[in-house]
Amino acid sequence: MFSVLIGLVSTTDRGRILETLDSLRRQDGAHSYEVIIGDRRNDDISRKIEETYPDALLIPCPSHTALPELRTAALDRALGQYIVVTEDHCVPAGDWLDSIARAFRAAPAGTVAVGGCVENGVPDTALDWATFFCEYGSFLAPVTEGVCAHLPGMNVAYDRSALQNLDRSLLSGGFWETTVHPVLLKAGKTLVSSNSITVFHCKKFSFGLFARQRFIYSRYYAGLRFGRGQRMRNVIAFAATPLLPVLLLYRMFRQIRAKNRFRAELISALPWLATFVLIWALGEMVGYALGAGDARTRIE
Repeated sequence: MFSVLIGLVSTTDRGRILETLDSLRRQDGAHSYEVIIGDRRNDDISRKIEETYPDALLIPCPSHTALPELRTAALDRALGQYIVVTEDHCVPAGDWLDSIARAFRAAPAGTVAVGGCVENGVPDTALDWATFFCEYGSFLAPVTEGVCAHLPGMNVAYDRSALQNLDRSLLSGGFWETTVHPVLLKAGKTLVSSNSITVFHCKKFSFGLFARQRFIYSRYYAGLRFGRGQRMRNVIAFAATPLLPVLLLYRMFRQIRAKNRFRAELISALPWLATFVLIWALGEMVGYALGAGDARTRIE
């Protein structure tokens, strides 16, 4: 029924994927599923998966393979009715697959994807909260319940038919929430969000690793935002980027205020957040000025 696609990319908390696989084994209900892992690490964790989780299919890939390409390679081997995407440091709730199945059954006609919320699985320090708020604060519960234009790229399930006829460049050329979702919406398809579909983000970043990843992803985003032949739009965006840190912090505070959760944690994380949004802005400035470079292959 479900094909769960995962890219094995993490350089820290590398063993977290074992918790992901354990959680899948303990899922509520009797849903059939397969796990397909695009693996650019090819390391001791890969061997551990082969030994302990023989039901998981590992697809060895070169170390420079980008995460969207890993997912696409996994999709090529998938047999499930629903294509479920998560990441190698996300641990799903025990009713994850059951909630996805219920969301599809309850969804309106034309629904091709369902997604949910993301909770912080490593809430130990202010730095942990800062990395979480930067990436996933907007997907903390409660999220929009029902038809929604935005779903988290690592807690989403697609009806297989929605992906079969897409141009392969949309699947391998970028993260599906930015390449695939807009195409589905433009075609009149429906995306649905549900608070019952939950994963826990469990990657414990060091400051250095998160700072590098934040810069890389921001450069990737800005470098591809307007495409070729849009020099003037890149120049305008570059000039406006110094305003970005204030805007980002404002959005984070507005989101957490609306959710009425973790306000104290947000305040404690503020010194780290202030640093990260400056790095975020710097990454976008480089992307607008010089393009994405090799950023896509370095994102984990």
